[in-house]
Amino acid sequence: MAPDNKKRPSKLYRLFDSENGFFRIMAVVFDLIELNVLTLLCCVPIVTAGASFTAMHNTLWHMVRHEEGYVHTHFFRAFKENFKQATVVWLVCLAIIIVMLGDISIMGQLPPVFHSVLLVVLVIVGLVALTIAQYYFVFLSRYANPVKVQLRNAAMAAIGFFPRTTGMLVILVAFGVLYAAVFVYVVPLILLLGIALPQYCCALLYCPIFERLEGDSTES
Repeated sequence: MAPDNKKRPSKLYRLFDSENGFFRIMAVVFDLIELNVLTLLCCVPIVTAGASFTAMHNTLWHMVRHEEGYVHTHFFRAFKENFKQATVVWLVCLAIIIVMLGDISIMGQLPPVFHSVLLVVLVIVGLVALTIAQYYFVFLSRYANPVKVQLRNAAMAAIGFFPRTTGMLVILVAFGVLYAAVFVYVVPLILLLGIALPQYCCALLYCPIFERLEGDSTES
């Protein structure tokens, strides 16, 4: 048998190969940092936060699917296209947040029984609102439908894909608790990856949903 004269890639070559697992992970990390900074900056006026979240989800879709394009290109295109509808719904979400914060502020003045009841109600309302808002902005980042249709689809997806919905809630709540518990120590992390990282984890769960809905995958 003739000897194999083909040269094999050296260890050094494989180490610095752009397809190396380490470099692929770092590429995702740097894209998430850029996305996080853009999302935070576009949330600064507060009223534009809805459009910022929608643009973030649109960008995450492309990232998870490994589609070509620059982060800022996907982000600002989606931000502009969805600004009006995202802002309207975000203002409603903002009103709900303000009301809930007001309820929390008076909880200490209530008798223990009412305090417990109000706490349970706020937790349930908060989780439901978070779930619907999460799916709504994801749907808005994918489809051009009226607000009623987007909300209906968000509610149906939350129920129809309950295991994935639960997974996303666990991710978001876990990161939220972590940030609240050690806020002072994780400020740099929040500024770099605080929003984009947990939402990237969520995107890994919700992207297969849309692949199934759009007929691109048979995965449930």
